[in-house]
Amino acid sequence: MNVSSRSPWPGFLKASPVLMLACALLIGCRKDEESAPIQEWVVQVGTQKVSQAVFEADWLKRQSQQERPIASADVVGGFVTDWQAYLAAGPMGLMEDPELQQALRRVVAGKVREKLSQSLSKPGPDAPIEAVEIEAAYRTQAQRWQRPPAWNIAWLVASVSPKAEPARRAAVRARLEGYRRDIQASADPKTTFAILCSNHSDDTATRYLRGELGWLLREQLTGRMGEAVAEEAVSLSATNRLSSVIESPTRMVLLMYLGYRPIQMRPLDEVIPQIRSEIVKRREEDSKLALAQELNRRVPVLTNQAVLGRLTAPAPLQTTPPAPSPMPRP
Repeated sequence: MNVSSRSPWPGFLKASPVLMLACALLIGCRKDEESAPIQEWVVQVGTQKVSQAVFEADWLKRQSQQERPIASADVVGGFVTDWQAYLAAGPMGLMEDPELQQALRRVVAGKVREKLSQSLSKPGPDAPIEAVEIEAAYRTQAQRWQRPPAWNIAWLVASVSPKAEPARRAAVRARLEGYRRDIQASADPKTTFAILCSNHSDDTATRYLRGELGWLLREQLTGRMGEAVAEEAVSLSATNRLSSVIESPTRMVLLMYLGYRPIQMRPLDEVIPQIRSEIVKRREEDSKLALAQELNRRVPVLTNQAVLGRLTAPAPLQTTPPAPSPMPRP
């Protein structure tokens, strides 16, 4: 009997390269699966498996609200209850509730704004304000930090009724003219003026302050004295310190010049709080604008003006205050 020298597995030999490639692919896939991190879960609520990371985050939040350590077993109860209620909301139809949807939109919208704000190039309102930025605002807006001119004036006031007889008004004027001569003849006019104010001025606010009104701007002088008297006050100077007797329907006054303060730059330290506040406000506005532009880029908006134009504002709710409680009977 002749024994054939042909191999009994010709098909196998031909297919072996393909099988070897398939095995290699299967082994490689198995290695990839083994190398991928396994998402371990801690508890399964319904069909939802809660991962270890989610559970630990909730555990950490709960622990931050307690002084004593919380065991994991104690956390499971409250954690599971929350998830059960959350997953039950869908079958109960609560996820379609308008108030719940509005609340969810607000929460999600807040997170989206927070996330986008972090990616914007403009500094947020909470970012530190550098001294260089404050100094730049101070230099570039120099006119804003200028103090307007002010006058330091003292006055001696004699009240007179608008209905007073001419003789009465003449007597009041003569008395002030006498005071004026005494001041001019004095070796120390300012001290003499102060003494006369303390003894004779009818302005109770300044009588015991030597008649001094303090540093006032032009408009403040007008508001305090009236236009005519204020005009006389700003015309006084170091060489012409005492005014003439100024008469108005309700009073007669003598003015004394005590000082003039020209336009001055307010020091930087004095305006830093205002500059900081303005920088924060500007950053808030810039951040809102940048965020709105980014949202418009991501999600276009189209308004139906035809429908919007037909809408009317809802009437405000008319609330009736509760009736007062009856008075107790005696």
